[in-house]
Amino acid sequence: MRKTLALAVATIMLLAAIPFAGSTADELDPYVIEFWTLTNGVSSERLLVMEEINKIIQPKFNATINITMIPWGEWWTQVSLLNAGEKVDLLFTADWWQYMEGIANNYFLPLNDLIAEYAPEIPVKLGDAFIEGTQVRGINYGIPTNKELAVNGGFMYNKTLADKYGLVPDPSWTSYKDWLPFLEIIKENEPDVMPILADGNWYHLDWVSYIPGDLGWMDIANDDPVLRFAWETDYYIEELRVVRDLYERGFIPVDAINADEEYNNKHLQLGDYFLTTQPLKPGKGKSTEIMSQMLTPDIELDELETFPLIGTTNHSGGSMYAIATTSDDPARAMMFLNEMHTNPDIVNLLVWGVEGVTYEVVQEGPVKLVKPIEGNTWTGNMMGWMMGDYFSIYLAEHEPLDKYDLLRATKEVPSHIANGYRFDTENWLDTITAINNALEEYQKPMRVGGVDVDEGLAAIVAAAEAAGFREYFAAVQADYEAWLAAK
Repeated sequence: MRKTLALAVATIMLLAAIPFAGSTADELDPYVIEFWTLTNGVSSERLLVMEEINKIIQPKFNATINITMIPWGEWWTQVSLLNAGEKVDLLFTADWWQYMEGIANNYFLPLNDLIAEYAPEIPVKLGDAFIEGTQVRGINYGIPTNKELAVNGGFMYNKTLADKYGLVPDPSWTSYKDWLPFLEIIKENEPDVMPILADGNWYHLDWVSYIPGDLGWMDIANDDPVLRFAWETDYYIEELRVVRDLYERGFIPVDAINADEEYNNKHLQLGDYFLTTQPLKPGKGKSTEIMSQMLTPDIELDELETFPLIGTTNHSGGSMYAIATTSDDPARAMMFLNEMHTNPDIVNLLVWGVEGVTYEVVQEGPVKLVKPIEGNTWTGNMMGWMMGDYFSIYLAEHEPLDKYDLLRATKEVPSHIANGYRFDTENWLDTITAINNALEEYQKPMRVGGVDVDEGLAAIVAAAEAAGFREYFAAVQADYEAWLAAK
């Protein structure tokens, strides 16, 4: 009832805030769009980029943009301001970044009517897989980025060092243990390079996660509908033991226990590591994307896939922008989202910044190639996969010219049997918070090898159970089976 009433009030406020359809910029009052985006850090070029964006949008709908760059580690503290009514128009969200919790907390407005009125081109460009794949009970609460629809995972490694020592990985490798002979060579001969860059995230195991915290997994095989508790599976525990051994032998730095996304992104930019795990993209899209942001452009990266592409819920909703319920003008916010999806100039300002200041053009055509200007703080901190129409972004000079053709092809890959499933967390928010708090002490240290496996497993299972995990897991399992039967 509380959520229904809040949604009704938000909808009334939304309708009251919508300008008259067909209004010109001169007929609209000036408005500042508060744009909150997740970033690797804060840029000193922010005001310059905003100025260029405002030159485009102000004549169109009499609005200016105020970009708030929020680093990974500060995001949830900032978002908590929404509870106090902080005025926000647009903010990043994703299925892996508490999209369902945001809906349950009434942070996001329903967007269907706004899309139809102010951004009718977006559904056409995105297609049904994205639009319907991110709906909750038929309602869109976020606009997905137009990018690849399926992502797989695996390892990314320093090819420059691999070539230096004649190291060629086997395509069949799926575990950290397979890399051990290479890691020994790097550790012995490259004292300034960390053999493994680890931050507690694993992208190389061929499972699909459907409960936050990797608590509920399914096999990537399309015909496997079984939900499992990851920390009780032999497959997961075996990799925990591998990582523990690597940590004890010095292949993973001690400070990885305290690593966060900023730690990880800093070292990705520096290139001072040999091996890490990453979500991957066709055509070595991930490694070339990271190379375009690196502070050491003489290092070449390569990647090794550990499982095939398959469409999952986390991919259709892997990057979205929502309009906050605290927005004073949802229509103007949607107008800017429409620009992000239809205006390449806006997209490239958000991703690459200002030509001659943060990037320079290497080739004008037929495919435009660019490269970051050394010392700029914009290109390395913004993330292109978040920004509207990804296919409009200029290619970095070393990216494959067919990159976007390969990414578009992911819209044709098979879908996992659970694709489209989302558990409504509204009645479980307190339990989810308790589970996440309980796991925080153990999860990351376990996955970087900093904790004895048997002791850690006993502690993490006990903590999860004490927080109500078994009941939560059973509710998800029952809901998922009902969804599957109805499907």
